Amino acid sequence: MKRMTKFAALAMAGVLALPFSGSAARADYPERQITIVIGFPPGGADVFTRMIAEHMTRELGVPVVVENRPGASGTIGAQAVATARPDGYTILFATNGNAANAKLLYPNLPYDPQTDLRPIMRLGTSSMVITAGAQQPYTNLAEFIDFAKANPGQVSVAHPGIGGLGHVAMEYIKREAGIDVKIIPYTGSGTLIPDLLAGHIQASSDSMPSYLPYVQEGTVRYLAQLGPERNPLMPGDVPTLRESGIDFESYIWYSLLGPAGMPDEAVQVINDTVTEYLNMPETIAALEKLMITAGPTDPQGLADTITRELQTWGPIIKDVGVTLQ
Repeated sequence: MKRMTKFAALAMAGVLALPFSGSAARADYPERQITIVIGFPPGGADVFTRMIAEHMTRELGVPVVVENRPGASGTIGAQAVATARPDGYTILFATNGNAANAKLLYPNLPYDPQTDLRPIMRLGTSSMVITAGAQQPYTNLAEFIDFAKANPGQVSVAHPGIGGLGHVAMEYIKREAGIDVKIIPYTGSGTLIPDLLAGHIQASSDSMPSYLPYVQEGTVRYLAQLGPERNPLMPGDVPTLRESGIDFESYIWYSLLGPAGMPDEAVQVINDTVTEYLNMPETIAALEKLMITAGPTDPQGLADTITRELQTWGPIIKDVGVTLQ
């Protein structure tokens, strides 16, 4: 009887240990600092990244730091994560450019967004815009096009990185509008905006949130928004490209990815933590002030987004003829 009792006790202990072991395993992640790499300089999307990092730090009980690795339209940062140890402690904050379209633009891209990075989640979306300094004589895209036609070769339009949405969109607009403008690459919105304010460049093609403080203070104006319809969050009467006579649309999406082989547990913990944050009313309100619409997805939702992006932009990039080294 004693032997049976001992056996039963051991068996019961084993059964009870099963769920405990699962919980303990989950509690093992994270055990130390998590780094979110962003392939752009401070400013712009960097603000959104730091909001997420601060929430993760509070909820997960470990430091979550943001590391800026700008260059090559975000692909330097993406490459760093693609080759990082796949343990869940180095992840990427990405946009359409380095999470998808770089595959179409760079024949020698050192990573494949679909095989070398593991989707964690899509975070949200924002509008792309054409902007100008308030000192410029045009107030909308139609007037800008007229100005560019009257000054061929004398107008400069900037974008925050070669091969990004701002670059490709402006190449398309240039061709469709029949204007001769210089398209100038910068290393990010943070380096571009001072030159826009100073009048060294006449317009920019970029994401909307970076310019909002300057629009609000009256030093920058939106000329057009590139989305399929007017963004209700955007201040003022800003027409879409289609309203301006250009049959084109584009918007930016933000996402988190890790190295291929990143553990399921780490993906789930990050997805759960950030999804909870993005669904909070106060977060939604804070992001709306940045002109960002929260829209968290599961990993498959991001994978599907990347596939659709490549299918949509493949023909456009080929048509415009943008190829990068």
